[in-house]
Amino acid sequence: MYPGTAFTRSVGDSTAERIGVVADPEVSKVQLTPNHLFFIVASDGVFEFLSSQAVVNMAARYTDPRDACAAIAGESYKLWLEHESRTDDITIIIVHIKGLNV
Repeated sequence: MYPGTAFTRSVGDSTAERIGVVADPEVSKVQLTPNHLFFIVASDGVFEFLSSQAVVNMAARYTDPRDACAAIAGESYKLWLEHESRTDDITIIIVHIKGLNV
């Protein structure tokens, strides 16, 4: 076991919080425009070996967000196993927002 607590295990972990473990997510605010077709929420395991732009490019190739999630998860999993003997959590949510009135 590594020292510390991974973000996904520290959210809501009141025991760890009492000893100083705080989950501070990386958050970005973006003003949506008609040019935004989707947004992605993903765990750090997705971005360990894939850049944010690579994930966006992969997502843009699919009309069905489920297919995009499967492709990104598969690529992330493959890259993890090329570099490590294990994988981290690989969680992805893609929401299509095309046609949103902003």
